[in-house]
Amino acid sequence: MHGVFVNGKWCEDKDVIKDKVREFFEDRFARNDACQVRLDNVRFCSISDSDNDLLIGDFSEKEIRVAVWSCDNSKSPGPDGFNFGFLKFC
Repeated sequence: MHGVFVNGKWCEDKDVIKDKVREFFEDRFARNDACQVRLDNVRFCSISDSDNDLLIGDFSEKEIRVAVWSCDNSKSPGPDGFNFGFLKFC
């Protein structure tokens, strides 16, 4: 950014530019309590402890094999360039 208009005049002072940009975003994202959403009486659904254990548990070798073998061979080359066809071959 090369400059900003301050009170109708072009300004190129870096400190003034920084201040004006900061002020702009502070004003833009200032907290407005009138529009605040309250969730005091909302009841959210939650999962059971056993479902939670399944989600955070380790993957079995069988689960990984099923996931890899269910993918098309030409899909998802990774950052190393190897796709699922290569992984299945190896």
